[in-house]
Amino acid sequence: MINTINLNGYDLIDTKVTSSKGNQQKWSVDDLWYKADHMGYEALCEVVISKLLTKSNVNNFVAYHPTKIEFDNKTLNGCYSKNFKGKNESIVTLEHLAKSWLANSMAKELLNYQTPEDKIKHTVNFIEKVTHLENVGAYITMMLELDAFFLNEDRHTNNIAFILNDETGEFRFCPYFDFGLSLLADTTEDYPIGLDIYKGIEKIKAKPFNDDFDIQLEAATKLFGDQLKLSFTNYDIEKTIETVNDYYPIEIITRVKSLLYNQRHKYIYMFD
Repeated sequence: MINTINLNGYDLIDTKVTSSKGNQQKWSVDDLWYKADHMGYEALCEVVISKLLTKSNVNNFVAYHPTKIEFDNKTLNGCYSKNFKGKNESIVTLEHLAKSWLANSMAKELLNYQTPEDKIKHTVNFIEKVTHLENVGAYITMMLELDAFFLNEDRHTNNIAFILNDETGEFRFCPYFDFGLSLLADTTEDYPIGLDIYKGIEKIKAKPFNDDFDIQLEAATKLFGDQLKLSFTNYDIEKTIETVNDYYPIEIITRVKSLLYNQRHKYIYMFD
């Protein structure tokens, strides 16, 4: 059954300054956030990944659900999620923190460090100093493990964020979010349907500490240990993909299944 929401008459959220690739249309309506596909099948990735994470040790992530979005005389594939901010809370990105405290872009700041280990250590130390949060290294490591597994190419410094209580000044961790540009979702520019998935995997670049997912992952786990444990099976992948079958053509469904099977085989050590 296809869910549809009519968002004609609702204002778009401006995302131009925070997205490094593309410019997804987003809306905030009645404490729900809606996002429309822009580069390919971003919503499929958000939905499938969040459902698979229910079979993991990740206990702080955004749950997404599929929907069709009617807007500006178009019907778009998209997804929605609950607003994860509480009353009097703001989302503060790593990039914003760096510009406020270092008077410099974090992306530029990292250029001063040679190795992924040094970049990660600098980032973790900076976050802990500014936010007073503990176990930041474990949080960042799990993020990099998730990005490596799901091939998320969009983890720039505006996609690492924390939640600030505007009244108390206290920070808490953001749930893991924004996996839209994972699993070769950009079919418009870089990974057209029909491209061999292994060529796509070779082409994809990681962020923000190195352009190789495994180098980032290995550097972080060397510093802070393995964090991620997954428990979904190939059957779980199959059943999860079925939830978006009515929204996407078979060639996209087949590609995503193949990628997930491949990643599960590659990172089998992450599984219980």
